[in-house]
Amino acid sequence: MSILPPDPIYSFRKDMGHIHCLNFCVRGEKFVSQLLAGTEKGTVYFWDLESNRLQLKQDMGKSIQSIHSFDYKIITQEKEGQVKLWSVKKSSYQVESQATCVMSFCKSILINKTLLVPQEKGCVDILNINDLTKVNQLNPERENLGSIMALQEVNLGSNYCVMAGYETGDVVLWDLNTFQPCGHIQLHDQLTSLTFDPISKRAVSGSSSDTLEVFTINNAYEMAIIGECSITNKGCNVVKVRSDSKIVVSGGWDRRIRIFSCKTFRVLTVLNDHEGPITDVQFSPFPVNYWESNIMAVSGTDGLITLWDLYN
Repeated sequence: MSILPPDPIYSFRKDMGHIHCLNFCVRGEKFVSQLLAGTEKGTVYFWDLESNRLQLKQDMGKSIQSIHSFDYKIITQEKEGQVKLWSVKKSSYQVESQATCVMSFCKSILINKTLLVPQEKGCVDILNINDLTKVNQLNPERENLGSIMALQEVNLGSNYCVMAGYETGDVVLWDLNTFQPCGHIQLHDQLTSLTFDPISKRAVSGSSSDTLEVFTINNAYEMAIIGECSITNKGCNVVKVRSDSKIVVSGGWDRRIRIFSCKTFRVLTVLNDHEGPITDVQFSPFPVNYWESNIMAVSGTDGLITLWDLYN
């Protein structure tokens, strides 16, 4: 039986419209100061997590699909393929460097001070985050995969890898030491999202279907499906494992946030506070002072951001 759903500890709503992405901004050591939200209209909202008020909003492009922050700088990725590095000058952010990627709904990811972005023919470009210059490219060495829909870091002890999920349901794994493909698995088509737990070495994928697929990746790069989880209604935009490996969260097209046990994959609770499809889920990497806890932030097409303190 599911646990009765808790209430959010706070909600942000400020005529943001469709929100695509969130980012917890870390300033200094173990200090989370802001929550950034990138929107369809291209505005980035900077929410102060000490006062829970809007600190700044700035137009930073068109349809911001992903946003990253580091060392007082910001990287944005737009749906049409513009990737921009921003730095603070006076009271606003200004573009310092630019790059391009394929037009895509796939969110870029940061791994070891590099930015990984989707490119043509199913490839993935690796960019230096300091100037967005191209460092290397990952080639799937497969044809007819369709667009890249999701990228996910895979940490296998001392080996760093990345996997990409495609429209066809193919998932390709690369070794980031050799930049060569090292694993492959076939999942449901119309794949939308991926997450990975480095402790159990299990991954979860979401798609347009009404199930989440669970698969393993071992140190020999062997990938195998071990089960499925029902999400009642079709369509999942995001899946995310919390860093403590206690919970897995899915955000559905049906506007529901489902919380699963990472150990058993049983549903713990379902959150119904949004009025539109869920678009992103992020966990704070460190405790937020105001709440004295690590928190989860969830965004939706309804322009709402909800903050949660769950099972810590």
